[in-house]
Amino acid sequence: MAAPETPNSVPVQRLPQWQIDYESALRETDHKLLFKKVEIAEAALLHGRESLDDPYDPQQRTEIDIALSKLRLLKKEVLNF
Repeated sequence: MAAPETPNSVPVQRLPQWQIDYESALRETDHKLLFKKVEIAEAALLHGRESLDDPYDPQQRTEIDIALSKLRLLKKEVLNF
């Protein structure tokens, strides 16, 4: 299946699910929903790390590890968890 295209016929790259869930958690402002979104993002990140196209690709692994670290910090500082 081809990537979706914009009106100018430029292919749009699809984001991995972990990145969509991660960004959703970072944008959440309702503390009642934040904990659940963080849980969803963490699960997606861990799944994404396990299913990397190239498990030895340091860039992909580093991006996921940084995102996991930021979520841990968010849980600690914002959710007091």
